[in-house]
Amino acid sequence: MRDLARSGACGPGAPSSLSPRTSPIPEEPPLPVSHDTAVELVRDLLELQRVMKRVTKTDAGPRRLNPTAIALLYYLDGNGPRRATVMAAETGLGPSGLSRQLAVLEEEGHVERTPDPDDGRAALVAITDRGREHVRAVLEQDAQRLAARLEGWDEEQARTSRGAINEITTVFLDSLGVERTTSCRDQPDRDHADREHEEQTAP
Repeated sequence: MRDLARSGACGPGAPSSLSPRTSPIPEEPPLPVSHDTAVELVRDLLELQRVMKRVTKTDAGPRRLNPTAIALLYYLDGNGPRRATVMAAETGLGPSGLSRQLAVLEEEGHVERTPDPDDGRAALVAITDRGREHVRAVLEQDAQRLAARLEGWDEEQARTSRGAINEITTVFLDSLGVERTTSCRDQPDRDHADREHEEQTAP
């Protein structure tokens, strides 16, 4: 023991199982978007959400269905038949609120319930042809109103804004691990390209 003490093997500089070396904590890489910009985006999105609620409420005034019921039709049109439990989880509606909205839509003939082929005890909620027609009519009305509101814009501004909205929507869905299934995302781009091709090839 005396020899060990003289050699300094137990001194401050000697390795010891009781005093393990601590590795420096690695620094996190900087985020691609600054904190200040993220704060501004949050504020802008909250303001857009508030404004869209007011616009939706104003435009829904003369309509037979309320905005929530119309949103459910959009959802079913883009995602296909769903169980009510899945609809509640994916739309954020509570079971009782969803049940009330589906009752109205079913009474109007916009949705129907069919047996689930994977579970005979469960039912799927599906949009009907009447419901699809209603979605198309509402979409046309909303497009006309939006075009009127964008009177001071040009086509490039509108398409650039649409691209930004699509990008941030995809970011949010990716963060939730949810795949974007709506078929309306790319269709307008294809239609626009077709129109340009027709104009270029027209005699």
